[in-house]
Amino acid sequence: MRLGRNFTNLLYFDYLDAESRRRFLAGELTVADMDAAVQVVAKKDITKQILTAKALGIDHVELDGNVPNPYLAFSEKDKQKARDIAQENAISLSLHLPYSYVGANLCAPDELDRRIAVDLQKRYLEFASDIGCKYCVLHPGVVPFYHKNGKYREQIKTSLIKSLTELASFAAERGIDLHLENNTAFDGLFSEPVEVCEVLEEVRGMGLDVYFCFDIGHWLTRVDASQRILNLPENIVEEIPNGLFKEIHLNDYVPHKRVFHPPLHLELGMLKKENLERYLGLIIEKGAEIVVVETAASDREHVIRSGEILREETEYLKDILGRYHA
Repeated sequence: MRLGRNFTNLLYFDYLDAESRRRFLAGELTVADMDAAVQVVAKKDITKQILTAKALGIDHVELDGNVPNPYLAFSEKDKQKARDIAQENAISLSLHLPYSYVGANLCAPDELDRRIAVDLQKRYLEFASDIGCKYCVLHPGVVPFYHKNGKYREQIKTSLIKSLTELASFAAERGIDLHLENNTAFDGLFSEPVEVCEVLEEVRGMGLDVYFCFDIGHWLTRVDASQRILNLPENIVEEIPNGLFKEIHLNDYVPHKRVFHPPLHLELGMLKKENLERYLGLIIEKGAEIVVVETAASDREHVIRSGEILREETEYLKDILGRYHA
């Protein structure tokens, strides 16, 4: 199994101009201010993401396609450049498809809304194919709280299966393995592995190869949604059938503070080293091909130390993985 990254906002500090950097360091700009200011230009710089991955000694980059992003505006020259640099550096690529705003309507019970979301995601799948992505990751979508029960829930599941069936076929025609990722517990649906697996089973029953990008950090959010967590939370993987894994997401969660994606090696969340050792062993046994780390900086210190965090966390994970490849 290989190690990859979605850099989220860990490279954003490099894109601040001198005045914005001064204001950030002085506490006049928040992390959210930084993200909003530079995320489009940072996402566009696929070359930097690839070369950073190469320098870290990992061999995969997942591009963050959540909006706003620049990807549908890429020229043919831009796409060819991204493809060439990835190949030259032996870095494989995947794309995390948009999961907010219009892209979140894949499970909408209204056909017009659902249709618009599917057509938008198809444009991103075409972009992913043009730059040589092997995998794409899709969220199930979100709905209002008053649509999460009873008949509404059945309609939403039916809509998601319809969307996923169409997108899986579209992706397969372009050589892409489509993955469905579990929501957080706060989303109120499609957060539990059993729910996601039921959807995948129906779609795969139609002869379509669609996979489960399990996100353990998302599953851990159930602790703040008044739901039970296993004593060994990584053992939840045992409840997922074999044959569903290719790309897996790896991130942690800090309960009660609602901090997403903290640096794994700092052990700020629920996944300590012994949990990660068991977790990585379990997903290897399940056939996962690549684990994509999604660590993000949520406070000023982590932004400033992002380069150090990337190096230290990568070595920490490579050390754990090394025992399985020895």
